[in-house]
Amino acid sequence: MKIWKSLLVILILSLLVWGGYVLYEKYIFSRKINSLELISGDAIFIFESTQADQTWNELVNQPVWNPLSRFPAFQSIASQLGTLDSLLGGNGSLSKILRKKQVTVSYHATGVDNFSLLFTVNFGNTPPTELLEDLRSKIPSKARFQTRNYSDLEILEYLDPSNSRKWSITTLNNVLLISSSSFVIEEAIRFYLSDTPNQLSDKLGNQLEANSGLGRLILTSQGLSRLLSGISSTRESNMIKELSLSDYVVALDLAFEENQLVFKGPVKLGNEINFLPSVQAQFPEFEKLISTKTQAITQINLDGILKTQKLQNPAFTPISTLSGEIQTKLIERGFLDDFTGEMYLLQLEPIGNQTDIQALLVKTNQPEQIWAYLKEFRSNSEFESGDFYRENEILFFPEEEFPAHLFNGKFSGFDQTHISFLEDILVMTNSAQGMKLLMDDYYQGNTWARSTKDSFSKAISPSSGYSKTFFLTKIWDHWVQTSNPTWSTFLQKYEAEFQAFPIVSFKINHYPSGPEGSLTLYFSQNTPAETTTKKSFELVSGKQISLGQQITYGPKVIKNFNDNTQDLVIQDQDHVLYLLNSDGEQVYTIPLSGPVISDAFQIDFFKNGKLQLLFATEEQIYAIDRLGNFLPGFPLSIPEDKLTNLNLVDYEQTREYRYFAATEKGNLWLFDKTGKALEGWSPLQLGETVIGAPFHFRVPGKGDFMIAQGKSGKVHFFNRRGEKQPGSPLDLGKEISSTAKLISGNSPVLSAITQGGELVRGSFSGEIQYRNQLEKSNRDDRFELITDQKGNSSLILMKQFNKTVILNDKEESLMTLPISGEHAWFGFFDFGSNRKILAVTDLEQGFGYLYDLSGNMLTNAPLESEGEIQITHQPQLGQLLIRTRSGKNLFEYVIPD
Repeated sequence: MKIWKSLLVILILSLLVWGGYVLYEKYIFSRKINSLELISGDAIFIFESTQADQTWNELVNQPVWNPLSRFPAFQSIASQLGTLDSLLGGNGSLSKILRKKQVTVSYHATGVDNFSLLFTVNFGNTPPTELLEDLRSKIPSKARFQTRNYSDLEILEYLDPSNSRKWSITTLNNVLLISSSSFVIEEAIRFYLSDTPNQLSDKLGNQLEANSGLGRLILTSQGLSRLLSGISSTRESNMIKELSLSDYVVALDLAFEENQLVFKGPVKLGNEINFLPSVQAQFPEFEKLISTKTQAITQINLDGILKTQKLQNPAFTPISTLSGEIQTKLIERGFLDDFTGEMYLLQLEPIGNQTDIQALLVKTNQPEQIWAYLKEFRSNSEFESGDFYRENEILFFPEEEFPAHLFNGKFSGFDQTHISFLEDILVMTNSAQGMKLLMDDYYQGNTWARSTKDSFSKAISPSSGYSKTFFLTKIWDHWVQTSNPTWSTFLQKYEAEFQAFPIVSFKINHYPSGPEGSLTLYFSQNTPAETTTKKSFELVSGKQISLGQQITYGPKVIKNFNDNTQDLVIQDQDHVLYLLNSDGEQVYTIPLSGPVISDAFQIDFFKNGKLQLLFATEEQIYAIDRLGNFLPGFPLSIPEDKLTNLNLVDYEQTREYRYFAATEKGNLWLFDKTGKALEGWSPLQLGETVIGAPFHFRVPGKGDFMIAQGKSGKVHFFNRRGEKQPGSPLDLGKEISSTAKLISGNSPVLSAITQGGELVRGSFSGEIQYRNQLEKSNRDDRFELITDQKGNSSLILMKQFNKTVILNDKEESLMTLPISGEHAWFGFFDFGSNRKILAVTDLEQGFGYLYDLSGNMLTNAPLESEGEIQITHQPQLGQLLIRTRSGKNLFEYVIPD
């Protein structure tokens, strides 16, 4: 009996052991794991392949491998694969192991700005134990493995011969995981032990097991948010917030195409959106407006405005009062009904101190009705200020994020909004300078439609419902400046490698199966392997014009209204004024009462498109047509007083001109276009000598200001009627002896500097906003402030006995020039991006020099120059025209843009 009981116990134990083994084999070890189930949904990127060996061999044989191979990450992968293959016996052993296995490479944030790679190999039904043992037996001398447990699972730590931990390795069922970060390994273990699918595998759904061909790139909105946060110097931006709160995932298959690296695959969004493009898409109309200064562009091209409204920004928090006002005054009245589904958001090159300039272009069917709605909305508020530029009216909206309130949170980044129309397209910019830049480029032909130099429009497809495109050669400086120090250094070091991919574009197209995304990296084989130094040019004078007498004024550039070429205005020592055409031929000469003391302006006196020349001497104001005849009522004189300067004013760009003059006795005069003195200005007695030219400026939200600076250091503000504006005068201090400079921007200021180096900035409310004494090297150092040709940014000159130090508007030293500032003329020209030029004339030596703001001389030899240097940018021709004067001669030089 005891024997039977013993046999029964043995049988039961055997069944239990066998059952446990079966359960283990079926449900534990044989639990089929997809490697993606072990990877976090906020990974920066994941690359997955089931034929990693073939993909790698294909990659290294592509032209694109040349720049990629110089990146540290790819160098490291190539080195580690070679070492691993050698440890396994060489002769392609590693390739055989990886063949037909799921391999992933993922990139993870492991700190504020630190990232680590995770490698996984899925061995299917075969455990990776044999491979691990093989590796352990072949490690270098003095290197070792040590083990530790995390959640009862073993982690191998590989320590190199110097006892530094290099890798953390573990196996989770049939998956081998390797990373230099133990944090990433531990995170994978937590996903493995969890009863619920991780965020990534849940999002991928039926795409989790999809065939990846050569490989597929998996990106999530949370991962991109982590990447941008780790790179950015501020760690916050509208884009980072939007991505972090979104729920996007794309799985894009790799393909090699001619001069392109392409990833294509399905897009999964948090909500269903139909990305079918508008059948009436009119991209050529937008090309007429898209400036070649565009650094990045976002395209929305859907079938109607209502479909575009489904694209929302979850990070945008509307202001309830503004939302209500827009809803009742615009949307409920049908404001959006006349918009199409075509929208383009441009990020433009910086202008002066404005570094984040955006412009939104929206197509409308009824521009007149849209404009009427906007003007009525504006006129019913406390802010009625607008502006005019190039005969276009511009409405000013101080409300924060006005476009985002209109378009469901899209297009954030508009602290204020300036709105105008060009053709049938509504234009919104987040700065006054951005609007003027866009209009300048539109009228000068510096746009995608008319430029022969840039071909960036190839990256935009009318068949895409959505796209976002970056032009790396243009946006590069912005990325470097907005990155944290670690990443900024990395970007600068590998600039040439990154710019081998001049265009990076992500598009969404709609197919019967749903939306499909495509990430395209355009590859240029002509990009140099290393960043070269700034090139200087050997200049030869293209034109030389000789007069009978020495030139004392100019050259000043004005427009030839007949053919849109450039005429030049100059004056000789006998006070004879010359107008020369673009071929150097004399159009007319006129003897004047004395030296010209103002700038050269152009007016359309008869409103017929024919332009006349306006300027002043001490005795008279002249207005001369192109035939050399005086306009009716001119020259204009002021009895018993002398003019010290003149400016031209056109409030609404209606060609109802005003001539704003200052006199030796400290009087201000304002004349209408016929020369009649206006009430309140006949004259307005300032009581002190005026420094510089009085001028008009329309302050956003405050209206028109007529501005004059007295020698006492006080800046006087008046309205059009000559009445003092609130806050007038702005007292900059009696030590200010040079002209205060208007620095335009979203918050325009007047900036001035004393000869002793105290920098002062004041507002149009009459308040001093900034005051700082700059450090001097010597007691006799003298300071001067200069602005670029449009007043967007400034430079500070510190003039010493035998040199001049140049500082930027952040008071940082840019360069030191071996030229005495007391005997030199300085001019600053800013044509955007890397086209910032400091022009200098050494008046003692008679030489002119051109420098970039890094202190590099742009010409191999100095120019002949005895006065001011005039520079014009001709974007359509891809060149800069430089004009100088020396003795009786006028010179013209050309350098490539």
